[in-house]
Amino acid sequence: MILGLFDRPREPREVASRLPGFGPRAVLTVIRRLRAARFLVPEAEARRLVSRVRAWRENLASALYHAASRDQRYLVAPGALADFVVKSVAIARRPPLFKRYRVRVRRPLDVAPEDDPPTLQAALAARRTVREFSRAPVAFADLARIIQGTWGRTGVLDGGLLGRLITKTSPSGGSLHPIEVYVLAWRVAGLAPGLYHYDVASNELRQLKRGDFRRQAVRCASGQSWVGRAGFVCVMTAVFARTLWKYQLENAYRILWLDAGHLAQTFCLLAASRGLGPFTTGALQESYIERLLGLDGIREFPVYLCGAGPAITRRNGSGPGA
Repeated sequence: MILGLFDRPREPREVASRLPGFGPRAVLTVIRRLRAARFLVPEAEARRLVSRVRAWRENLASALYHAASRDQRYLVAPGALADFVVKSVAIARRPPLFKRYRVRVRRPLDVAPEDDPPTLQAALAARRTVREFSRAPVAFADLARIIQGTWGRTGVLDGGLLGRLITKTSPSGGSLHPIEVYVLAWRVAGLAPGLYHYDVASNELRQLKRGDFRRQAVRCASGQSWVGRAGFVCVMTAVFARTLWKYQLENAYRILWLDAGHLAQTFCLLAASRGLGPFTTGALQESYIERLLGLDGIREFPVYLCGAGPAITRRNGSGPGA
């Protein structure tokens, strides 16, 4: 009833006077609660708001999932994590690790390792999630190769009616490439610590802010402290309008995550091939990242984090990750 009376901007006391069957104090209390829950906003603020539904071409399924899955709370303290595993994970029967068709014609894939290109084979073998890093800086040449090799343009396609389309080392739905990347760098030799955006058109990092952003990087990753011991973190964001321009479907939202996953794997292989320890994490604090990067959260929003640093190696030469 109260929300219905706010079909246009009204003063709260005016609305309270229109509900004679309820005490004005009770009505004002409900209005305050509705404002706290963001069902009601001041008129001046409402004029600045961007409608996610309109911006996303009435794609209600995507808007609902996006809004419902943001800013999740993550357990960080070791004791809390162990308690959760004991009480909520270990007690349940684990699903099978593999799906198998046991009674079928078999064809083993026993090819010799030397049949693969040596560099690719080495990168695949070295690719591990790393969470322990040395204090050595990342060489700028390594950072440059990884950023360019992951998000850089490799060519141009003639898309016919769709016009010119670009290609990258990772596939993208419709070759639309909705993913942007920002770099938080604090331990890269030859690069001033700061926040950067990767400009694909010019193949350059553009500095947005100066300073040591390792604490901000940890907060972006929901308090995972080991992130701050790496050399840099890349924040992948999505410009959904690029995808919706062609794919105006309710399942278009999933293309963003597929694209981000392709890019993250390319990032990890490139980092491993240059002797660095890579990592990825989907434990994001979206609202904080949007404020840090100056995003509106609708036309552009964060989807994935990845980063790297010189890994601490074990006696047998392997890293600590999985």
